[in-house]
Amino acid sequence: MENTTNTPKQGNSKILLVLLILSLIANVWQWSGKNTMKESYTEQMDSLITARVDVEKELNETYAELNQYKGINGRLDSLLLEANVKIDEQKILIQKLKSSEKNSASLNKKLEAQIKELQALRDQYLEKIDALLIENAQLKKDKEDMSSTIATLNKDLESTVNTASVLKAEYMNAKAYKKRSNEKYVETLMARRSNKLELCFSLLENKIAKAGSRNVYLRIIEPGGNVLGNRSGGSSSFRKSGTSEELLYTTSKTVDYKNEKADLCLNFEEADRVFTAGTYLMEVYVDGTLSGATSVKLQ
Repeated sequence: MENTTNTPKQGNSKILLVLLILSLIANVWQWSGKNTMKESYTEQMDSLITARVDVEKELNETYAELNQYKGINGRLDSLLLEANVKIDEQKILIQKLKSSEKNSASLNKKLEAQIKELQALRDQYLEKIDALLIENAQLKKDKEDMSSTIATLNKDLESTVNTASVLKAEYMNAKAYKKRSNEKYVETLMARRSNKLELCFSLLENKIAKAGSRNVYLRIIEPGGNVLGNRSGGSSSFRKSGTSEELLYTTSKTVDYKNEKADLCLNFEEADRVFTAGTYLMEVYVDGTLSGATSVKLQ
């Protein structure tokens, strides 16, 4: 009789125990879900904050990088005015997105897309600015005299070439180049985009000069007064003709001179070098004697 009486009680206890376990499982699942949602929301907000900061930074840097070329000439100023209008339009669009888009994930993607558009716009106008700088520099080169430093060097050269056997360098053409992703070089006048400096010139015909092997040295002097060069890349020094003075040179080439006009180019390129803005003086020496000088100005 006792067994019959206790059976319902035992069944009720088991039911209560199962319900308690199910309740605990539901509470743990609900707590876990809330934490997951919280972590997801926090991650979305962090990404959104990063995107907001990045897009503001890109706007400011784009304005600054383009407008540093303002005031050089009218055509550049006109181009910069056009660029600033387009950047202002992007800025207004970004502000509208921030105020109208309520979904943080969607806003984050749209802001990242705006950053890419700003970068493309900046690069597009930098290319146009670079082309105008090159054109402007060529016009100035045709109209202006050389700087006082080059004038002094040329006076020295005039006194030197009185010696009939001295080889004179003429038709000097100094250029800076940037290296594209396809490994091709394109002319530039922007210091920060330059990868290589090159000087092409002609050694003039001289029937009196001694024919044979001649050492041609190129000295590239940066705005700070230092001679560019790297001994591991072939740079060293030579003795200036008629003196005991040793001069550093950037690069050199040995040519077989045959008493007739000889065209040649010398260049300097160094991995990871960042060129500073300013005028780069280029001097050519043949066997220790100054033969010619010119310059190139990087913005």
